[in-house]
Amino acid sequence: MNAFWLFLILFSILVQVINGDINKITTILFSAPKTALQIFVTIACSIILWSGFLRLAQDSGLIKILERFLKPILSLLFKTKNEEAFKWMSTNIIANLLGLGNAATPAGIKAMEELSKENSKDFASSDMILFVILNTCSIQLIPTTMIMLRHEYGSENPTVVLFPILFVSLVGLFFGIIFCKVISRVLRR
Repeated sequence: MNAFWLFLILFSILVQVINGDINKITTILFSAPKTALQIFVTIACSIILWSGFLRLAQDSGLIKILERFLKPILSLLFKTKNEEAFKWMSTNIIANLLGLGNAATPAGIKAMEELSKENSKDFASSDMILFVILNTCSIQLIPTTMIMLRHEYGSENPTVVLFPILFVSLVGLFFGIIFCKVISRVLRR
C-alpha cells in the first residue's frame, strides 16, 4: 500500500511539473498540514462534546430507558439471549442514532466480545455479522460529524443533509438486514 501512495504522490508531482504548476505543489505542501489539523481539531472537539453527552445520558439513566425500547426490536433481529450483549448493542445503537459514531465504538467492541462468547467457532456468527451491518448502516438522527464539518467549511445550511443521510441509512439498513438474514438461512441448509 505504501508503494501505491508513493507512486500516487510522485505521479501527481510529475504531472504538476509537466504542466508548469510547481508553485501549486509548494502551496499545497504548506497548506495541507494546516487543513488536516483543522479537520482533526474540529472532529476531536465534536467527539469530546458528544462523548460527554453520551456519558451524561448513561449517568442519568436515559440509556437504560432507551434500552427498554430497543430490546424488543433487537430480540427480533438477534438470536442471542445474552443480556450483556443486548446492553452493549443498545448503547452502541443509541450512540449511533445520536451521531456519536466514535463514542459508540467502545460499546460496539464490548457487544462483539459478548456475542463472541456464544460463538465457539473461528468465524463470526450470524448475530455478529448482523451487528456489523447495523453499525455500518447506522441510522443517524443527528449526523454530528458531518454537520460540524459542513459548518466548519462555511455551509449556509449545514443541516440540509439530515434527511438524505437518514433516508440512505434506512435503505441501506433495510437491505443489509434482508441480505444478512437470507444468506444466514442459505448457509444453514
